[in-house]
Amino acid sequence: MGNFSVITISREIESLGDEVASRLAKVLGYELIDRSRWMELLREFSLPSEPPEEDREREKWIESVGNLLAQLAEKRAFVLLGRGGQRLLAQCPRAFHLLVVAPVPLRVHRIMKRYRQDEVTASRILAEQDRHRERFLLRYFGVDWRNPLHYHFVLNTAFYDVEESCQLVLEAMRRTRVPSVGHQESFFPESVAFSHPSEEEFAKILDFYGIRWLYEPRVFPLEWDSEGNVIEAFTPDFYLPDFDLFVEITTQKQKLTWRKNRKIRKLKELYPEVKVKVIYARDYAHILRKFNLERNHD
Repeated sequence: MGNFSVITISREIESLGDEVASRLAKVLGYELIDRSRWMELLREFSLPSEPPEEDREREKWIESVGNLLAQLAEKRAFVLLGRGGQRLLAQCPRAFHLLVVAPVPLRVHRIMKRYRQDEVTASRILAEQDRHRERFLLRYFGVDWRNPLHYHFVLNTAFYDVEESCQLVLEAMRRTRVPSVGHQESFFPESVAFSHPSEEEFAKILDFYGIRWLYEPRVFPLEWDSEGNVIEAFTPDFYLPDFDLFVEITTQKQKLTWRKNRKIRKLKELYPEVKVKVIYARDYAHILRKFNLERNHD
């Protein structure tokens, strides 16, 4: 369809995303890569079916699978249903990214009808599945998958049936301009070389909530020698522009943080206008538990 040989479809549970994917693949003559075909495809290329737990291995997996999909896009057209496609093919100019949504009451009603459940049970099923999907994509891909800025087009099926939805998507694909070579922009920023896994996980949580951040953007001199040379300085991990707040993360045990606490005190004395928040190990562990991201940080 036009300049696009790939459609990635992310969808809320019972938003008709699966039906739209199937119909688009049939109308366009594209291969449909759903969960079962995805498993077959990764087995063909001897790749794990799910992202590894370890950070470095996971990044290698994302790069390998992204390259595989980009190479496939050059050879044949396909519709990729879910699987973090908007992240894996974020830099592929041949990929059109679609998000399919629907209001919660409508999705609850669809679950009640499809599975013959009462409203309470259907609501619980929907909440659990939504929560699982959010955690999966946040943990393994660092994606707030509901953020509309990750997509070319967002479709609300409360107003359209499957056939009408497909026609809208096809029209959007016809009208979407592809950046020229050398001016392609990714939906995702350039990767940041974090000093510690805890910082990367914290950045993912900020991304999930749509909170803008800068990593180590400013160095604060704290002490100078007799000739005016800086001999001690402090660089907070994050700056949150929307809150005018610097954040420092420490995963050390409380008794080992005295050096950092001393620097924080000096920073506040020398720069009283600067707001800084320290997140200690106990607080950070609580954050990880909340987002189901527990792991060792020694």
